[in-house]
Amino acid sequence: MIILRFKIRSKPDKRDDLMAALAEIITPARATEGVINFDIARTLLDPDSFIATAIYENGTALERQESLPEVDRVMAMLPESLVAPPERTIFDASVDQTLV
Repeated sequence: MIILRFKIRSKPDKRDDLMAALAEIITPARATEGVINFDIARTLLDPDSFIATAIYENGTALERQESLPEVDRVMAMLPESLVAPPERTIFDASVDQTLV
């Protein structure tokens, strides 16, 4: 299982357009084979920051989701929309069988 955390901070004048494009990713990402969970949210203390958190069965599922046209659209917007480079962290995880 793979967990992805992706954080971006937009320029204030680009926030609404970026948020709309990010929202378009959620439904197709959740429908992608191998995607266990997928959410994008704004941070509570910084309305210009967004964090995507996703759980995938494996790396193939992550690649499948990242190849969606909606993701390509957002990635094309990032160079002109962000105040800093994105933060991308990938965790390799396993299910704690004592909790299942």
